[in-house]
Amino acid sequence: MSKKQSEKKTAAKKAETKTKASAARPVEKPASVGKKKAAPPAASEATNKPATEAPAAPAPAEATPRTPDPRLPAAGTVLQKRDRHGAVRCECTVEEGGGIRYAGKVYRSLSSAAMAAAKDLGLGGKTQNGFTFWGLSKPPRRESDPLAALDRAWERYHGNVEALVKEGVTDENRSKVVSTIRKHAQVIKSLREKVA
Repeated sequence: MSKKQSEKKTAAKKAETKTKASAARPVEKPASVGKKKAAPPAASEATNKPATEAPAAPAPAEATPRTPDPRLPAAGTVLQKRDRHGAVRCECTVEEGGGIRYAGKVYRSLSSAAMAAAKDLGLGGKTQNGFTFWGLSKPPRRESDPLAALDRAWERYHGNVEALVKEGVTDENRSKVVSTIRKHAQVIKSLREKVA
């Protein structure tokens, strides 16, 4: 997807969000738009005019409750992170509604609780897959067959290039795209010559 297309989609989403928000609550415009409000009269200058009330603030929109991830275990389940010797390094509890309690704080997802636990364990600031971190799933294994891995990588690359050629080529970037594809073709050709 080209940069212009992604910018258009982002702008469209923002406009749609604004439209939905304005349709959800009526907007009251004050009678004196752009005018400064006068200071309230002093107690000795009280008049018999009725006081105008400021418009009430709109009620905050109610947050829709999140549906818990169906992959999570039942509420009350204690998940433990163990080291290679089986010792428990940290643990968390699945709460009602899909929250995860770790170190006294409730997190919205397993991954956010895993990030906090990893930070406490000194594992660095990298992102964590919560299901893998807490032992609910095994990390994906590397492909044992390098040719199958190469085929998958080629399919991803080919799909990306086709999408770029189909949707992302403009008159401004056409020469750059062509030169980049030529460069990639030359690298592939040199690799093929090394194998042959």
